[in-house]
Amino acid sequence: MTGLLTERLGDVVDAYLGEHEAELLDLTARLIALDSQIPPYGDERAVAAFLLETLSSLDPDELEVVGPHPSRPSILARLRGTGGGRSLMLNGHIDTKPVGEARAEWRTDPFTATVVDGDLYGLGANDMKGAVAAMIMAARAVRAAGAPLRGDLVLGLVADEEAGAQHGSRYVAPLVRDVDAVLIGEPSGWTEDWQGIHLVSRGVCGFRIVVRGTQMHSSLSDRLPSVNASLKLAGLLSRIGTELAVPFTPHPLGGVGPTLNAGVLIQGGTYFGVVPGRAEFACDLRTVPGQTQDDVAAALEAWLAACRAEDPELEVDYAFEPGLEWVPWCELVPDHALVDATRRASQDVLGRTPPLSVFPGATDAPWYAAAGIPTLPSFGPGMLTSAHGPNEFVSVRSLHEAARIYARTVLDFCQ
Repeated sequence: MTGLLTERLGDVVDAYLGEHEAELLDLTARLIALDSQIPPYGDERAVAAFLLETLSSLDPDELEVVGPHPSRPSILARLRGTGGGRSLMLNGHIDTKPVGEARAEWRTDPFTATVVDGDLYGLGANDMKGAVAAMIMAARAVRAAGAPLRGDLVLGLVADEEAGAQHGSRYVAPLVRDVDAVLIGEPSGWTEDWQGIHLVSRGVCGFRIVVRGTQMHSSLSDRLPSVNASLKLAGLLSRIGTELAVPFTPHPLGGVGPTLNAGVLIQGGTYFGVVPGRAEFACDLRTVPGQTQDDVAAALEAWLAACRAEDPELEVDYAFEPGLEWVPWCELVPDHALVDATRRASQDVLGRTPPLSVFPGATDAPWYAAAGIPTLPSFGPGMLTSAHGPNEFVSVRSLHEAARIYARTVLDFCQ
């Protein structure tokens, strides 16, 4: 496909998407209305059923539901090209983080998409049901344009990203065939839309620090020796952030390193009248290329050994969190054809090319990369800043830009 033809088809998909802007917002709103919080539910059946019906209108050449259990469905839809070209998967997850303890802080109903001053509010608007809707509309635009793609366009709409992808992309990726690259639509800004084309996603290492004490009648704590597990925990919790040393090399794209969030979960004690005999806190470590789980284990063992040496009463150990013990980091080479196509599409739509960057969080990317498919970890509408908290939103403008960027990237890459 010549550059001139690509440009002409780009104008055609732009025109189609301009005529169907209301449809994109409606599709996003309908996805937000479907509860797919992970946790507490761990069940994407309702949103998957809606997407199956929606994707049927594309008349895909293949449409299948895959997953390890009927309650954890992911969807793969393929629009076949004429053959001989590169195939691209647009990937988005269909689950969300829970509303959680911040429910009272929402200014709108989390499950009713509400537009305020050009921003669309709702749970998953930003992370990442808006991007999923934009991908579907991009596929419709490419189909409507009659673009003579040689490669296939695949939509991968997956479950369970928010809880580690065991039932989602980690299961789906080995089943994917005849795909040359994957573009994931995670929100690519943190202070503004389209802040970077993220070639790297950090990994996740989840672990718990478990402290044991003396469970006994609390009225006797001034008369008999006892160890309050919660107090010992408090000391460790206040120290781990500055003392745990996991080796790393700053990444060339911005000198990015790991982050540790301690105490993302805290548990301890039995009830009033009882000296706490057990307490634990969970930690969320975001890793960077080059780090390994063995590095984390060695650092934890060294730190805890030093803490025990300082305090003979301290009985403490650690455990990696099942399912989140190691979500790998992922990296795409800067000169990959998908990066080039994404940059050209961005220039056409945004009038600028966002810099190459490191995504702050983890994505589905490592599981596709492990299956041998080069993956761009994050380029999508919205800002990560509003994800996982109250009043999640995505700008309406970025949603429309996303649909255009995805359509143009497909035209370019699948030529």
